[in-house]
Amino acid sequence: MSDEFAMLLRRHRLHCQLTQEELAERAGISARSVGEMERGRGRSPRPRTVDQLAAALELTATARDEFTAAGRALFWVNRPGRSRTSNPLRLTMPTAAVPRQLPADLPDFVARHDETALICRVLDPDSRNARLVAVSGPAGVGKTALAVHAGHRLAARFPDGQVYAALRGPTGRPVDPAEVLAQLLRALGADSSALPAGAGARAGLLRSWLADRRVLIVLDDADGHRQVEPFMPTDSTAVLVTSRLPLTGLSGVTAVDLRPLPTAAGVDLLCRVAGTQRVRSEPAAACELVTICGGLPLAVRIAAARLAARPHWTVTTLSERLADERHRLDELRHGDLAVRPGLQLAYEGLSPAAATAFALLGALDVPTFPGWAVAALLGTAPDAGAAALDELLDARLLDDLGPDQAGQRRYGFHQITRLYARERRALEVDPQQWSAALERAALGWLALARHAQDRLRCERFHLDDRSHPAVVPDPAARAAAGRAVEWFEAERAALAAIVSGCAEAGLAAAAHGIAGTSADFYELRGYYDDWHRAVRAALDCCRRTGDRRRESAMLRGLGACLVELNDPDEALSTLRDARTLAEALGDRAGAAMVGKDIGFVLSLTGRLAEAETELRAAVEDLDQVGRRQTKAMALTSLGFVLRQQGATGEAVRTIQAARDIARSCRDPFTEAYCARGLAGALLADGRTRQAQRAAGEAAELFARIGDPIGAAQSLRVLGESLAQEPDRAAEAEEALDAAATMFRDRRNSWGLALTELTLGEIGVRRGADDAVERLERTLRYWTEEQVPALQARTLVALAGAAERAADPSARQLLMDAYRLYEKLGMPAAAELADRLARPGEDATAG
Repeated sequence: MSDEFAMLLRRHRLHCQLTQEELAERAGISARSVGEMERGRGRSPRPRTVDQLAAALELTATARDEFTAAGRALFWVNRPGRSRTSNPLRLTMPTAAVPRQLPADLPDFVARHDETALICRVLDPDSRNARLVAVSGPAGVGKTALAVHAGHRLAARFPDGQVYAALRGPTGRPVDPAEVLAQLLRALGADSSALPAGAGARAGLLRSWLADRRVLIVLDDADGHRQVEPFMPTDSTAVLVTSRLPLTGLSGVTAVDLRPLPTAAGVDLLCRVAGTQRVRSEPAAACELVTICGGLPLAVRIAAARLAARPHWTVTTLSERLADERHRLDELRHGDLAVRPGLQLAYEGLSPAAATAFALLGALDVPTFPGWAVAALLGTAPDAGAAALDELLDARLLDDLGPDQAGQRRYGFHQITRLYARERRALEVDPQQWSAALERAALGWLALARHAQDRLRCERFHLDDRSHPAVVPDPAARAAAGRAVEWFEAERAALAAIVSGCAEAGLAAAAHGIAGTSADFYELRGYYDDWHRAVRAALDCCRRTGDRRRESAMLRGLGACLVELNDPDEALSTLRDARTLAEALGDRAGAAMVGKDIGFVLSLTGRLAEAETELRAAVEDLDQVGRRQTKAMALTSLGFVLRQQGATGEAVRTIQAARDIARSCRDPFTEAYCARGLAGALLADGRTRQAQRAAGEAAELFARIGDPIGAAQSLRVLGESLAQEPDRAAEAEEALDAAATMFRDRRNSWGLALTELTLGEIGVRRGADDAVERLERTLRYWTEEQVPALQARTLVALAGAAERAADPSARQLLMDAYRLYEKLGMPAAAELADRLARPGEDATAG
């Protein structure tokens, strides 16, 4: 009987402070049996007896596993009636040493606890499972390490041996199953000269010999289902196989698909190999190093080994060396460990079309992409592109990331794999081939962006030149783009990358088209930084290639973007350049639209007379070129100027005319824009209730079309109008707080500052403690942004707070506000002059 089991039984009994008789009574067996088992004598215990003893000893889960494995292995080896010569095949299978072929377990193996537990549970010889587990994943993710680790955990449960076979040869080609079967049979004791020919006969011999034995078979790096089928487990054996492709087609298989390590586990691996104190002393650099390695265990292990071999290096030193993507694969090598060979092996197994697709996708530089992009890059039919995509997925050179917001399936590279794809592109794709592939893909995105743009409900900048043809690449892609906002959100990062790539490649038409088409979406969602980067890249490309017509459009787009980025001076300069170029090109519509934008910017900076002149001219020009919706927006901006000049009645009439145009065009965005402008004019004209209705209508329209910034701006106007009624101050603050949250969430500093200003004004009237702090914060913003009209308004509110606190600074604050208004030529200057002439007047009056 096994000394191990006897030792465990005695140790656990003594630990529980039980006599042999007490243990026997608890377990329901005889005391004599307990004594014989502890002395290693008598018959081997049956599995049921082992379970009864484990329960009586109240063992922990780990101790119980060890105890029952030893007891059951003992029973299996020495069970009654077993004869080494009872199997007739023994005549050709002489007795051999029990094979223990598993490679050494990694002493620094980390994580994968759930996966290891699952494998051990499924492959437990006493379970009723099919006892077949397939571990899959990309190169370097740790498939072999997990299989070997789990195999060692299971070794005691398979006393007749653990055999291991690599299913790929030294060159990376799949090994013939007949050769692997011969290898396993020899390991189990077969005479080579007696082996039958052919995989089928050898598989039958292996199954017959394993029929009454507990053997674990580990097969590493399978090429596919057919290579594994001859090794399907018998009732008493278990098979653990690794492969890149998930072998879900095998009968009864339990599939375990591995992903890269989380950052914490990667840092743990670094600690185990390179030293805990050394790694933990640079926590940020350690996390960065794991991130650079993409959490790939092989890459992290190589990085750790390099650190261990170079004690003078810091973790930061290695992170900085690996930061250069051009040399990262060269750096991820140590001794015979390297990342590149595994990727090269997968790549060399691809068809020519899939290999080309791999190289082109790596160079495309989009973080993720939809499936149609493969056919576009290759310039093939959708079916051929889908076939290449499937091949890349099967080779685990691409990841299926699941559906995006628009319902498209998206795909992407692991970051290490992308670097190898870029290497292949540099080696195998010439510049002309790459430029043509990039343009095909870009035009696919452009066609879909146009399809989505047509379904957006937002401001139209008319920056794209649709005379440049672009064909929707796939019916399913068209359907996804029909969900306009969701499609743009899903493709947001890809569109930015495509514009950048096209601009770098000198593809001005594609860069301009995508940047121009995306501008409407960027403005709708408040993605001003994205907008700025895209239009800048496209503008620079147009200038380099001498495309003046598209340069004019991109200048106009840049000017509009700079307005949203609160840079009015640069916006004005850019817009004037755009108009000059449009006029030189004879582009009347473009020049008219720029005139509208120039007038709007002038109105924001308080240059009201100039703004009025520009806007009146723009209204006439837009009418002549038939841009009715843009004319409505110009009229609304004109109404804003008239309101600032004190002509509130005319402002209301002007914006009402604008709203009528918008309604006749059935354009909900322009109608909402006009309604919001009308609310401000009505409020200035003293028609508070009408202003509230118009602001509420605007907020509802903006919310319906999915424009959060427009909705927030409308809520701000609603809050201002509600604040005019003292008994509705709480409602006003609720609307303004909601607007502030929306502006803050979308990092819209201008809108937030305006909202904070209104809240501060209300706070002064109500005596709120935080009103002055809020107003001072707002004043700093308007001063930094150089917006004198709003500086003056804020100073007036602060003067009111000072007056209520009997602070003599109130008069000086009013004087500062008066000077700003006077310089701008605004009617508010005369009102302040009257108030300053009456020193006893409360500064909050009016």
